[in-house]
Amino acid sequence: MMAGHRLLAAWCAAALVAAFVAPAHALQFGLKDGPAAKFNDADFALMKVQVEAALKSTKEGEVLDWKSKKTPASGSVVPLNKLTWNGLQCRRLRITNAYGDENARGVYKFCQKPVGQWKLVGPDSE
Repeated sequence: MMAGHRLLAAWCAAALVAAFVAPAHALQFGLKDGPAAKFNDADFALMKVQVEAALKSTKEGEVLDWKSKKTPASGSVVPLNKLTWNGLQCRRLRITNAYGDENARGVYKFCQKPVGQWKLVGPDSE
């Protein structure tokens, strides 16, 4: 049964990554072995709403929390600075995911490629 849960977690991770057309290093969201490996589709949808809101936010440092009403999944997304990287308009986000007492946190760079479509381009330094 555990293999089935891992397969579902991998599929959910792939769905989130595909939503941003992200490379393999997106697994550092805690999707492979961290708390997000336990997220269901609804948990990922809650996180994605906050990621999208953070990418559009005009406020750096604003904490955008989310919490499932049905599972112990929760997290936050904090929009950091905007920057130009390799000629692309980008934004850094600090993403924290939790499932019960298990937590994972990292900073990730998203860039518009093409303009208006955000893509996860990789982890970034804190």
